[in-house]
Amino acid sequence: MNTAFLLPLACATCKADPGSAMAQAQDSAVLLMLGFLAISLGFVALIVFNFVRKQQSFALAAQV
Repeated sequence: MNTAFLLPLACATCKADPGSAMAQAQDSAVLLMLGFLAISLGFVALIVFNFVRKQQSFALAAQV
């Protein structure tokens, strides 16, 4: 597959002018995606924490 026609498009994306609206939008999008990732991983950690806590309470109840 010939992707040489995509090379001119990469320059505007990878090396945008730091003051341009496009670069600011890309920076905001990256930060937004990192925020979503952090929230998602936080929820996964919370679910694991709740599973561990419930398992410990069930283990204590079984010992009695």
